[in-house]
Amino acid sequence: MSRGWIQNVGERAPLLVAVLFGFLVSPCDAQVAALIRHGDVEEKQGRTKAALADFEAAEQLDPKNPAILLRLAKQHSDLVDATKARDAAEQHARKALDYSQRALALDPKIAKAHLSLAIAYGKLTDFVGNKTKLDYSKIIKDETVKSLELDPTDDFAWHVLGRWHAGVANVNGVLRALATVVYGGMPPATNAEAAQCLKKAVELAPQRILHRAELARLYKIMGQADLAAKEWQTITTLTAADSDEESEKLAARETLGLPALGARE
Repeated sequence: MSRGWIQNVGERAPLLVAVLFGFLVSPCDAQVAALIRHGDVEEKQGRTKAALADFEAAEQLDPKNPAILLRLAKQHSDLVDATKARDAAEQHARKALDYSQRALALDPKIAKAHLSLAIAYGKLTDFVGNKTKLDYSKIIKDETVKSLELDPTDDFAWHVLGRWHAGVANVNGVLRALATVVYGGMPPATNAEAAQCLKKAVELAPQRILHRAELARLYKIMGQADLAAKEWQTITTLTAADSDEESEKLAARETLGLPALGARE
C-alpha cells in the first residue's frame, strides 16, 4: 500500500494500537472472560486472526462491552496492512472504524475509544481521495486530542499526535495545493511540534521502541543526524516487546551499520 501522509498515524498498528486494550475488562461471565484472556494471548503472539476469532466469539455473548469492541477494532486495524487484496484490506479498515464508533457510543469517556477512532480513520485514508484525506486528517487530530484530554498520560496518544504533526508539516505538494483551494491552507503543524509530542511519548514510556524509532526518523527529516543516531543507539539496548519492535531493532542496527544479531562480526 502507499505511504501517504495521513495514514502514517495508523501504520505499525500492532504496536501503535496495542495500547488500546490495557484498560480493565468489565465484569462478564466466565466464558467471555476466558475468550478475552485467550484472545489477548493470541494477539500478543502475533496471531491476529486467532485473536479476532476469540473476540468475535466474546462479542456474540457480550455485544455491548467496549473492551471487546476495541479489541476487535485493533485486530481489524492490524489486518489492514497484512492483507494484500485491496478490497479486503479496506473492509478491515471499515470494520475497525465501525467497532471504534460503537465503543465510543457506549462510553464517550473512554480515552482509548477516541484514540482507536483516530487510528481507524488513519487506516482508511489509504482508500479515499485527497479531499477525504484532508477531512479525515481533522478527525484524526480532534479525536487524538480528545483522548489526551481524558488521559494525558497515554504515551501512544502522544505518539499519534506527533505523527499527525509530522505528516501535516511534510505534506506533499498536491495535498497542500488542494488544502489551499478547499480550506484556505493546511492546519498549523511543524516538525518541532511533532518532536515535542514524540519526546513526550518517550518520556512516558522510555522502554517503548516504537516511540524512539519514530523520533529518530523525524530527527533525520529535521537534519539532526546526531540526535537520530542517539535514538537508534538506545533502541539497540532495549528489549523488544513483539515482532514489530524486533523489526525496529533490526532497522536501528542497519541504520547504525551494525551487524545483525547472530551474524559474525
